[in-house]
Amino acid sequence: MAEETPASLQEPARRSGCWRLLGILLALFLIGGGLIAWKFTDLTRLGLEWMNSKLITQDINETFRQSVTRIASTDGDILEVATMETDETVTKYDMKTLFNQTVYLGTTISEIRTPVVYRYHIKLSDKWQLRVENGQCIVHAPQLRPTQPPAIRTDGMQKKSEAGWLRFNAAENLAELEKNLTPTLEKRAGNRSHLNLVRESSRKSVAEFVKKWFLQQDPTLRDQVQSITVIFPDEIPPNGQPRTLPPTLPLSDHP
Repeated sequence: MAEETPASLQEPARRSGCWRLLGILLALFLIGGGLIAWKFTDLTRLGLEWMNSKLITQDINETFRQSVTRIASTDGDILEVATMETDETVTKYDMKTLFNQTVYLGTTISEIRTPVVYRYHIKLSDKWQLRVENGQCIVHAPQLRPTQPPAIRTDGMQKKSEAGWLRFNAAENLAELEKNLTPTLEKRAGNRSHLNLVRESSRKSVAEFVKKWFLQQDPTLRDQVQSITVIFPDEIPPNGQPRTLPPTLPLSDHP
């Protein structure tokens, strides 16, 4: 005769099976609920997109207010000779310490990167010198100047600021950097490296100007000239002679 399992042992087995079944049902319920919620969210998104395209009218307006502070004439004295667009990065560091630099409190670093358009010109009223030697027209042109202020392309501007571990001035440091952005770029516009970048383009513009407006006024002189050499004041050493004569621009290159 087979032995019967005692009732005291059957009861825990039934309870274990019930709990296992309940766990499976709960897992299925959660999975099903998640699928339904996902589908519902997807349907809701599609419904909102349909309502937005068919039923909702969006009206976006931009307003501008103008307050003219200054209008000035150039008196026809400006000859623009070059433009240059660059990506400029300006960074501001703010470090603090205690007890004569014994305890370091952290450094806040703010940075602005933006496209900038620089323009350069010469003044027609400044001193010019032209002479012709052996078919070469040597032009001592006026000083190359940056047109201020530079044009900042805000559509491409990127800003970031991170405070040091015991510093809480990231926003203030960035605001100060942005406030001084235009004066900083004005200084960069006139530095030696920027002027050197636009020097050759400026030289070609001045040569073209000389050909069209000076040489054309004197046919005899024009017939003698085969090339044009443009020299800017900062290319002449104190003894008055150019260290290295700038590139010669043949008239054939300027039809």
